[in-house]
Amino acid sequence: MTVNQDSHHIRLAVGIEVEPGGTGRRVLEKTQCEALAAELAADLARVVPSAGNGLLAVAGSLLEPAELLRPGLPAWQALEGLTRPVVRDHGLAGQLLAIGAYQGRLPDARLRPSDQNPEGQFLVMPLLLVCEAASAEAIEQALEDNLFERGAVHPPARARLSDATGWANAHAQLLTANDLIALQHVQMDTAGLGAFWPVVEHVLVEPDRDQDFTLPGELNARWQAGEQELMISFSSFDQHAGSPDDYALWVRAFRSLLALIGTHAIKRRIESSLVHDERLDCLVEARGRCEQGNGLTEQVHPDCGLIAWTLVDDRHQLNLYPLSGDAMARVRDDMARRELPRSRPDDGICYDPDTNKLLPAT
Repeated sequence: MTVNQDSHHIRLAVGIEVEPGGTGRRVLEKTQCEALAAELAADLARVVPSAGNGLLAVAGSLLEPAELLRPGLPAWQALEGLTRPVVRDHGLAGQLLAIGAYQGRLPDARLRPSDQNPEGQFLVMPLLLVCEAASAEAIEQALEDNLFERGAVHPPARARLSDATGWANAHAQLLTANDLIALQHVQMDTAGLGAFWPVVEHVLVEPDRDQDFTLPGELNARWQAGEQELMISFSSFDQHAGSPDDYALWVRAFRSLLALIGTHAIKRRIESSLVHDERLDCLVEARGRCEQGNGLTEQVHPDCGLIAWTLVDDRHQLNLYPLSGDAMARVRDDMARRELPRSRPDDGICYDPDTNKLLPAT
C-alpha cells in the first residue's frame, strides 16, 4: 500500500544531563532504542496530545550539542530521509520509528557521534516528528509554547536510557530545535563566548541569507550564503592600527571565533593579503631584508599567549601567524629540525613603537 500524504517535519531532541565523571556508550542498539522510543512518545503526547497523531522518529545516538547544531542540520536531515519510506508506505497516524544501531553501526553516518568522550555533561538525542501539513502549525506552536516548561522525561524513560548507555543521568528534557539553540546561547554566555554565538545561530537559522558581523576586538566576519562559508578578515600585528594590547584583544576574538565555528563544523575562509602556508597552516607576512642573523622570535602577549613568530632566514624577515593549534606544533617541529635559535623577548612582543611593526629580538 502506498500512502500519498502532505507532511511537515518538526525537529525535536532529548537533552540529557549526565553525571560528571561518568562514562558510557553513545549509541543505542535497535531493541534498546525501540523501548526508549515508546517511553519518549508517551512523554511527548502527555505535553501535546496532538503530537501523538504523527510519526515520531527517535535516533539512538547521543550527540554533543555542537554535533547536532551544524550547517544544514545533518542529523535531522538523516532522520527526514529515513522516515520518508515509512510515511509513504504506512502513513503518519501513531507511527513510531526507532533508529538504533546494528552491531554498533547506525544506518546513516550523519547520526554517528564522535568516537571521543564528550567534553561536557550535556548530550542530546535527535528526534523528528512528522505530521500532516494541515495540522503542523498548531502542533509546532504548541510544542514551542509548552515543551521546555513541561517536557521533562519521566523516570521510566530515563531509567531505560541509563541502562542502555551506561550514563547516569541527572535530568532529561524534551526540547524543540529552537529550545536547544537558546540553551546553547546561554551556555556560550556562561563560557564567555556569547558575543560570537549570533554567527552560529545565523548559520543554523538563516543559512541562505548573507550577513555581516562586527565582533569583539573589532573582528569582522561575513556569512556568504552562496558559498555557505564564513569569511573572516585577518589583520596582522603590522596591519593593525592599535596598541599591542588592542591587538591581543583582536587575536583573542579571532581564536575564539575559530574555536566556536570549528566545533560546529562551519566552513570558513580567511581573507588576508598574507600568504597561506598550507603545510604549516600559517599566514606568512614577508617584511623584506633584515640585517640580523637567522633565528626565531616568539612574540608573546601575557593575555593571549603567542601571537606570531618572527623568523629571520637568509637575511629576510618573515612573520608567521598560526591559524590552528596544529600550526603551533608544526612550526616548532619545523624550526627544531632546522636547528634555528629561538628567543622570547622579556617584555613579550618585540616591535618598533614608531612604526608599530614586529622586529626580531636582538
